[in-house]
Amino acid sequence: MIKEQIVSAVQSSNLAWSEIETKAIDRITALGLSDPLGSSLWRFKYLHDGAAYKRALYLLVSKARGRLKTKDLDYVIAMSTGVMREWAVDACDACHGVGSVPAMHGLSDKCSKCDGTGIKRYTDFERESNCKIPHGSWNKGHNRNFDEIMICLTGSASATGGKVRALLHD
Repeated sequence: MIKEQIVSAVQSSNLAWSEIETKAIDRITALGLSDPLGSSLWRFKYLHDGAAYKRALYLLVSKARGRLKTKDLDYVIAMSTGVMREWAVDACDACHGVGSVPAMHGLSDKCSKCDGTGIKRYTDFERESNCKIPHGSWNKGHNRNFDEIMICLTGSASATGGKVRALLHD
């Protein structure tokens, strides 16, 4: 629910401060005081901020370079771009992120494509395309690097949620 509150706060036309209750300005400030990478990721994904995408990519690449064995900057940028794309576009194609699909008589069944999670499962081919690496080479160490970068990304995004909640005393 904190993500929805942040989105609402950024769209608010009332940025007045109050010492009695939490207002939009408090939520925006809390986001700004959180993890820089996580804050940029949130602004990119949930607020559709193009400038935040560039900053998030820069920060993710910087963090990933320290974790990966390769120092090839172009490779780290390509893999980080693919990771950010997969994280940002995570709704299942079949159920649109709901986890269920309409069935007969107005009922619904668990989505078979995502197994009811609502999260898109990317194929190796899709990951190769998103990361701009040669097709058929995904299992040559790229998966491990992808996972390492995803850990950096999700860790920062989660840390942001925790920091924002702590600052707002939720």
